[in-house]
Amino acid sequence: MSTSNVEVTLEPLISDKKRFFVTADEILQPSEARETFRKHFLSVPIEQHGKQWGALWDDGKFLPWDKLCASPALEDLMAQKEQLDIFKAHTKKRALVPGCGRGYDALLFAENGYYTVGVEISGSAVREAKKWVAQQIAEGKVDKKDMASCEFILADFFEDEWLKVLDIEHRGGFELVYDYAFLVAMNPTMRKKWAARMAELITPGTGLLVCLEYPLFRPAETGGPPHGITSSDYDTLLRNDFDKVMHYMPKRTHKVGEGSDMISVWKRKEVSKL
Repeated sequence: MSTSNVEVTLEPLISDKKRFFVTADEILQPSEARETFRKHFLSVPIEQHGKQWGALWDDGKFLPWDKLCASPALEDLMAQKEQLDIFKAHTKKRALVPGCGRGYDALLFAENGYYTVGVEISGSAVREAKKWVAQQIAEGKVDKKDMASCEFILADFFEDEWLKVLDIEHRGGFELVYDYAFLVAMNPTMRKKWAARMAELITPGTGLLVCLEYPLFRPAETGGPPHGITSSDYDTLLRNDFDKVMHYMPKRTHKVGEGSDMISVWKRKEVSKL
C-alpha cells in the first residue's frame, strides 16, 4: 500500500490552507503560518519547547508540518530495500520514527516488515497516530498478514524510560531510524545531543539512520522551526559515529522540499572502529 493516497481521506482536516506550509516560499516569505509558528516558540525556554509542540497537537487547528501522507522519498527507498545489501543485513527488523506525528512513516516501516515504534512528546499526537493506523487497517488499506507491529508511545526521545517500557535495549536497539523534520524542529543547540542519541540507539555495524534532509533551502539566520540546515551540517554531526552510504536527491518528495530535499543514509560504525 502507498500511504500517499491518504491525502484525499484527510483533506477535510485542513480548514484554512493559508495556515499550512505547502511550498518552500510559504516558509521563506512572510505568511500567517510562519508568523504563528514563530510567535508560538518566541521567548519560550528551550526546555519548554516540548510543551509548546504538545499544545499545538492538543489544539489540532494549526499543524503546518503535517503532510497527510507518508514521505514519497521514503516510500521509494523502501521499495528498493530487497536490492540493497545495507537492508539485507537487518535481522531484528526493528525501526524507530521519533517525532512520528500521525504515524504515516511509522506505518510504512511496519508494512515493510519492521516492528516499528513511533515516539511523540504529545499525548494528542499519539492518540491521532493510533486512530489513523486503526483506520487504515479497518478500511482494508493495509495487508495485515505482511505487516509487523506498529506501536506509538508518549515519551521524550532523549530519555530511556520508554525503552524500558517496551523492553528494548537502550544501546543499539534499532536497526532502522528515520528522521524527517525532527532534527530541525529542535533548537540548533540540541543538534549534537540528537546525533549522540542516534548513535546510542542504532545497532553498530548494521543499523541505518535515514535522513530526509530538509529544509536545505532555508538560511540558518531566518530562524525556525523548521530551522535551516545544510548537508554539511549532517556530515559534521554524524561522521564520527556513522558512515554515509547513500546521498541523493529523491525523484519524489513532499512538495515543500521539491528541488532541494536530499536523502542521506548513514550506517552505524562498528564500535571497535570508533
